[in-house]
Amino acid sequence: MAIVGKVGAVYVSDVDTAPVIFIDEPTTGDTARKRYQVTDADFRYWPLDEPTTVKVNNVVVASGFALERAGGVVEFAEALEVEDEVTVSGKALTVVQAGGFFNWSVDGDGDDADATTFESQGWKEFVRTLNGWSGSAEAYWGDERFSDALGKIIVVKLFVDAGQSQNCLEGFALISGDGVEAPVDGLVQETVDFTGTGPLYPRF
Repeated sequence: MAIVGKVGAVYVSDVDTAPVIFIDEPTTGDTARKRYQVTDADFRYWPLDEPTTVKVNNVVVASGFALERAGGVVEFAEALEVEDEVTVSGKALTVVQAGGFFNWSVDGDGDDADATTFESQGWKEFVRTLNGWSGSAEAYWGDERFSDALGKIIVVKLFVDAGQSQNCLEGFALISGDGVEAPVDGLVQETVDFTGTGPLYPRF
């Protein structure tokens, strides 16, 4: 099923700005003490090809957690103690609003492999092998930001409302297409297509 947002903003990583180094940034944990997000919003988007160091009580940990690089979240397999402090070091991308977008859509998809056997009793059986997502966004054309980013991986942050809730979907995506249309009686419009690289995270 498609997810469509018509009033939210679209944010993307600035491919012209080098990642910013951050060291031992504090995090804020959830009530279950498993998910810890970097407190400073400027350091929440970590490049896929850069190392990220996680410390618990100033001691480096190398396992027992997963990183959500789009959003700056460390998720531990086991709950930490109340007094534990988690810090993160690495590099962060700069995320800026892509002005002019008025419509976007996202579709989730998956690849299923045929797993039918003689024991399937005449019914086809499938096993999910890959998950993915893709989408597009429409804007009033104003610069060459996306044509310059063709073939590059950026952060895509898609808001589902225009209020203060900050509800959004975010993840890394490859810019796969950029089309410009110039109607006779309207503004020049641009359609950007992107394909997800890794999970798309709901932030509701």
